[in-house]
Amino acid sequence: MIVVDKRPTMAEWPVRIWAMEEIPEIFDLEARKSMKGTFNQYHMVYSPIRRTAPDSFEYMFGYGEGEIFYLKNEKNKVRRTVLKCSQIEEIYTQRELLNAKIIVKYKADLQDGELETLEFPYIPSVYYLYDPFLNWMLGLDQEFVPALAEQEHPRPEKLYKESPVMYNYVLAAYRLGDCIGDYKYTSEQHRHKWMPWKKVVEEWLEVPMSRGTFTLHSLEYLTECGYLELRNKNAAVQLKKQ
Repeated sequence: MIVVDKRPTMAEWPVRIWAMEEIPEIFDLEARKSMKGTFNQYHMVYSPIRRTAPDSFEYMFGYGEGEIFYLKNEKNKVRRTVLKCSQIEEIYTQRELLNAKIIVKYKADLQDGELETLEFPYIPSVYYLYDPFLNWMLGLDQEFVPALAEQEHPRPEKLYKESPVMYNYVLAAYRLGDCIGDYKYTSEQHRHKWMPWKKVVEEWLEVPMSRGTFTLHSLEYLTECGYLELRNKNAAVQLKKQ
């Protein structure tokens, strides 16, 4: 039997765009239309299609000046979305083995309750391109590191006794506040889908923070974080010059 290696090659990794000349031709016109100011006022990332991932698609995005623009290649036609940080209602992150994703839910019409969705799939190895983007959307410095923020107000030891997994991943909650107080933890055992004799634990955590609600879900290799009920959404910080 031939085993197909589905791991992404470096040619399929998302990359930072450092100059206008580096913008792929298919996105060039729409990217120029999307910018309010000069190129240096934005950070831009390009993500090529992953040939080994059936659901993969080619996209790029830029953020700065309190706005995000998102360009997606749909059968060689570019779909463009531009939104302000104030339109963002919820942000989710997902990670499972070689796949990671940021999901942004926003109001296209501030008078309408319907939420639209943008997805930013990427390879975990390039977290250094996406963590700053997540921090920026949440009104933090791009270089914010949750582990450093925890030093003044440590995580609850009680949570470690309940679940070392949740204790580990709850660090991300510091993106929504300086201190973790009350929380709600639940878990449930399931039989493994492919190995019925083996039990797996599914876990959930909800943490109210000063600038929103942090949620966490874990099942085997899947970890999902939610940043909900966001407050102070207009606080996207000025980009650092690089």
